[in-house]
Amino acid sequence: MPKIVDNYVLERKIGTGQFGEVFKGYNKVNNLDIAVKCVKREFLKGKFLELLENEIKVLRSCNNENIIKLYDIKKTANNIYLILEYCNEGDLSVYLKEKKFLVEEEVIEFFLQILNGFKTLVASKIMHRDFKLANILKHNGSIKIADFGFSKLLGSDNWTSTMLGSPLNMAPEVLDGKEYNSKADIWSIGTVLFELLFGKPPYNAGNMIDLLKAIKNKPLEFPRRINKISKECEELIRDMLVVDWKKRIDWENLFEHPITHYYEDQIKNELKETLKGDDMNMNISRLYIKSNKVIAHPSEIERKEEFNNFAYELTKGNVKNDNQNKDLNYQGPINKRKIVRNEEEEKSEYTVEKDSKSNQEGEMVKGETEREIQIRTVKRNANRILHERNIYVFLASVAEDTMNFQTIFLSDFVSFILIKKLFMMIDELKCNLQNFLNIYSLPQWEYFVTTKDFRDICSYISREFEIFKVYFDQLYDKVQFLSQKNNVSDENLISMINKDYNQNIDKQFTKLLIQYVRDIIQDLTKRKPENSEDVKKIWIHVDRILDCLKIDEVFVFEDELRRQFNFKFYYEEVNMIELEALVRRVDQKLKSLNIF
Repeated sequence: MPKIVDNYVLERKIGTGQFGEVFKGYNKVNNLDIAVKCVKREFLKGKFLELLENEIKVLRSCNNENIIKLYDIKKTANNIYLILEYCNEGDLSVYLKEKKFLVEEEVIEFFLQILNGFKTLVASKIMHRDFKLANILKHNGSIKIADFGFSKLLGSDNWTSTMLGSPLNMAPEVLDGKEYNSKADIWSIGTVLFELLFGKPPYNAGNMIDLLKAIKNKPLEFPRRINKISKECEELIRDMLVVDWKKRIDWENLFEHPITHYYEDQIKNELKETLKGDDMNMNISRLYIKSNKVIAHPSEIERKEEFNNFAYELTKGNVKNDNQNKDLNYQGPINKRKIVRNEEEEKSEYTVEKDSKSNQEGEMVKGETEREIQIRTVKRNANRILHERNIYVFLASVAEDTMNFQTIFLSDFVSFILIKKLFMMIDELKCNLQNFLNIYSLPQWEYFVTTKDFRDICSYISREFEIFKVYFDQLYDKVQFLSQKNNVSDENLISMINKDYNQNIDKQFTKLLIQYVRDIIQDLTKRKPENSEDVKKIWIHVDRILDCLKIDEVFVFEDELRRQFNFKFYYEEVNMIELEALVRRVDQKLKSLNIF
């Protein structure tokens, strides 16, 4: 029997904190999953008692979607129990270990959520003092700042001097034993961003003395061979990792840094440019593809909901625009962030449990509980469906790239058949989900179809179907026109130009793409572009076309180690390959497909 504290059931140990053990549990009244930090009273003396009281005050004073929640506190003769929000996806140190490093777009999304949490902390004059990957949790795709065991409520002078934290994330003034202020947290955030982007900390050494010397004497270097980040992102990290705290970026400028709305501004500008084209519907579809290449978690559906609903309404002609000003009635912002403050008065004391029967000592379960298995299963099932969704959007992204190769006669026809195959895939997926068909043999299917994740995915794919239908119809009209204009006599092309995607599409698809690859390589040989970047773009495109031909082999949901396919890395990885290595890779694929 597990240990029970009042209404809280402690199922199993999941970690160890500064003051004691951490357990996974649930509230037996409302069935809410919880994490329970158990602190032994015998340890609560002097500084340890002060730190625990600080942690409680901090958690009670902060009500923010990106800060871990404190639900309740229970006190027994031997222990104090902090009843906390449970995060079902672990911490970023584990996530990074699985991924090696993260692409910039994902890191910036995490950064925006981290900043949102720190807005509340800074406004409340709170320093975290131990900000690191292990103290950043993920829950349903969202970031939660956690472990405030070393946090500090700053006084009127805003300074403190206690050396606390993890050395690799400590600001130099902390390592140096000097007084420091909340700018030390800015340094820590900078080290976290660097580590997420490159898989290692910006500075490393065997001891604190050598670490401080490295920070003071070695210039900050970005290992671009690992990850090619944008100039804006690099400048952000440089602003945060300034050794002299006086010259380090302050909170006000960090919260308003251009990177915080960089991607949003990009989309807004692209939306404005969309109306300048002759074919607004197709342009909106293209922008939608660019903005939604990868959906890695159901939570991303909600984050992108505003823009995607806008795109949908625009394709349906339900959004008015000013044709003279060529602007859109899109108000944004695309990334909404809330800062919620707790208006209740802070309680200064917590209750003592008097019922000894409610503090039963029992055996903890070993391994995951049934509830945790169910959570993990729902997540995996959602990811499996989204994986299929990301495959057909990959086809759309290749179709978009294909339209840029107008020197190749077949380019528009290839774009059409890629979208035609996409439309076949999305139609099949939509129908299967609407009919609750378990086509991927997913476990606990009956339960999964009752979850919010399933409903959100179904709704999203149905809406996406409508957007791609507009795109499909536009391309169909275009290739029909081109066929008549150019008096196309190729039987394969003629038979392909129809809306029936169930009739012999795979054979047509393969034949047309192989011919297209041959034409691109022959054209490349004839023209011999001098710009290496242009050459690389061509080889990247050929590489992607070849992946379309082996789509089931390339995009396997899980490898032999049960690691799920990383679409975000797939799109970025090719940019880090040198041209010669890319050409060799394409050559191997060509040989495996017997194209030449």
